[in-house]
Amino acid sequence: MNMKFILTLTFVILCSRQIYAQDPQYSQMYANALYLCPAFAGAEENTRAIFATRYQWPGLDASFISNTFSVDHYIDRYKSGIGLIATSDFSTAAQLRSNEIGGIYAFHAELSKKIVFRPALQLSYVNRSLNFNSLTFGSQYTNNGYTGGPSNEPYNASTVSYLDISAGGILYSEKFWIGASTHHMNTPEQSFIHGQSELPMRISFFGGYKFSFTPEWKKRYVNPDEEKSITPTAFYKMQGKSDQLDIGLYGRYNILVIGMWYRGIPVKVFKPEKMNNEAIILLIGFIYKNVTMGYSYDYTISKLSGRSGGAHELTLSYSFKTKQPKRIQRRVVCPKF
Repeated sequence: MNMKFILTLTFVILCSRQIYAQDPQYSQMYANALYLCPAFAGAEENTRAIFATRYQWPGLDASFISNTFSVDHYIDRYKSGIGLIATSDFSTAAQLRSNEIGGIYAFHAELSKKIVFRPALQLSYVNRSLNFNSLTFGSQYTNNGYTGGPSNEPYNASTVSYLDISAGGILYSEKFWIGASTHHMNTPEQSFIHGQSELPMRISFFGGYKFSFTPEWKKRYVNPDEEKSITPTAFYKMQGKSDQLDIGLYGRYNILVIGMWYRGIPVKVFKPEKMNNEAIILLIGFIYKNVTMGYSYDYTISKLSGRSGGAHELTLSYSFKTKQPKRIQRRVVCPKF
């Protein structure tokens, strides 16, 4: 009975005109850089491939499985970065699946010898599918419970497709970076039923400052894997009626990377007087030569604590070293994770 109720509630949330759908979120936002902001395409000035997978709330029937693969390349001749990103998101309760593939273009503009600005545009094609056979509705229940009879609920189709437009930009120097991105700028229609259900824009702001304790000449000429640094970061995002803040700290000791974040807005209160606290995120990973890998766990501190199972996330990236010009490279100095 509880499972039937969850499925019914999920359908109502997905199809209601007044409830806003939300995008998948990743805790290792900088490891999944192109998903965070299209302006990161080509930012490392070589060819890079990234894979990220996330399993959210494994302790609940209504869990979410998200995967993202991206590849980007820098074209020095045109001071441009190009990228390709593909994302798949699956809701186990409603059998709702979203598949997206997009192309990215970013321009590398050197505002001065120390500051770089990179604007970017992303065009994507999205397909969403829903298994209506897995859902139940109020008309299928009586005082004796679920009847299993046919439902009279109308729907247009089990799949919807649309074009999605996104943009972003980052401004950085050797020590700091700030950026912003806007996804779903065209607020595409995503409803499966008769009516209107536009996907609201997802707007993000992020930034950080890197305190390095290793001389640059030592990393460049002695050992490129040697680095000791700490990097505080912040990431704020809003979509529809929801908003969220991630604040955290990265620490790197040569090839080892550890990190911790808090997710939520502690000064924001919801009815009935519930604070906006969602999760504490812990990360461990390594950076060795061209390979970067990280694992993070979201420990839930909201009302779902003890039942949701948190969230597991794994990221892996590989940089294909390409022939670089003899000029001094200007690279995004944000952490690998």
